[in-house]
Amino acid sequence: MKNLEILLKTNVVIAIDDVHPEDGWGSPHDESVAYLENLWEEFGCKFTLFIPSNYHGKYPLSEHVDWVNFWLNKEWVELAAHGHYHQCERTDIGECEFFELDTEEKAEDRIQKCFDEWQSVGHIPKGWRNPGWLAHPNAVKVLGKYFDYSAIHQEHNRGLSWDCKTFIGCDGINETDSIQLYGDTFMFQSHIAGDWNDNIWNEKNYKNFRNVLEFLQKSYKLNYKTIGELL
Repeated sequence: MKNLEILLKTNVVIAIDDVHPEDGWGSPHDESVAYLENLWEEFGCKFTLFIPSNYHGKYPLSEHVDWVNFWLNKEWVELAAHGHYHQCERTDIGECEFFELDTEEKAEDRIQKCFDEWQSVGHIPKGWRNPGWLAHPNAVKVLGKYFDYSAIHQEHNRGLSWDCKTFIGCDGINETDSIQLYGDTFMFQSHIAGDWNDNIWNEKNYKNFRNVLEFLQKSYKLNYKTIGELL
């Protein structure tokens, strides 16, 4: 009976992009972090944090070991990779770092830089999400070799062939009517900060998402997981 109950549960995954050791972007005393802690305590929510390993060339993980450990010490958090710089030299593609890297050699070199940073803090991420969603097909050939899974966009990443497990789904924490199940899982996507994003962890979105969870609990037995726990 207990195993049957587990099978009947519906998974809830909450992913957060662009987290890095800058004040306002996932630092211990940020208001957004307090919202995550509240959701863990009230609902048992877990979070997959997609972290650039040297955001904009200013926040290398190797120089912020205490910050990495702050997150690693939380049993309800998974740390996953989200590019290296999360930045491009080109000005016409936003911050789609791995779309700009159009050869396997360029992608391999950048991934090595990424892994050097992660290895320096003693953590090797299982998961990946493309910065800005997009990735060049040649870069994807490389990325699939380094990660157990990639969290992808069903439209932006259509037609790409990955050599690892892929997970689709990006319903915003700011949404209500468009939320859907992906198999047996609700897949929520958000950004830790950035006024240009609608799905950031501000007070309005926190309250909306809390209401969404209360609504879903009326119809589903919710099982909160990180993406890595879906493997």
